Amino acid sequence: MQTKLTLLLGVALALLITLTSAEKLILPSPEHIGTPEPHLSDTLASFASPRIPESAEQPHIEKRRHHTKPRSRTISNGKITYYFGNQLLNPACPGAPTPHDGSMTAAISFDSPFQCGDKIKISDSKGKHTTVTVVDRCAGCTYNWIDVTKGVFKVFSDLDAGVLRDVSFSKQ
Repeated sequence: MQTKLTLLLGVALALLITLTSAEKLILPSPEHIGTPEPHLSDTLASFASPRIPESAEQPHIEKRRHHTKPRSRTISNGKITYYFGNQLLNPACPGAPTPHDGSMTAAISFDSPFQCGDKIKISDSKGKHTTVTVVDRCAGCTYNWIDVTKGVFKVFSDLDAGVLRDVSFSKQ
């Protein structure tokens, strides 16, 4: 019993020391916007500063882009599908307007070489082509797959086809 009491007193003492030595928390006033003032201790602030010198300080260090593959501006052997209705709501690209079935817009995969806002020329083997604007992301699409609106799909085929293969994409 005495061991438990000693342990309990030790924990209580440690808690009391921790609470009395801790820095005061600065709370912002209700009308304040942003951070009230620096609230990191010197110890914590040292962790927030960069440890690696910038290349400006070290001119012999070459800047490199690691773990990225060069982005091709053209994809051949691609495929397109179409999306419509409620799937068009809330496009993933910031600031993009909500497309409709007749829009000349597209959704790209997350590993696509294209980016939000890019203009992409889509061409098929029969010589048909059109240009779309990227406004959305397609979670189920792969690198060479673009999801387009019904209006874009109809440029190449009837909607009954569902999927078109052997199309190419190039950034405009």
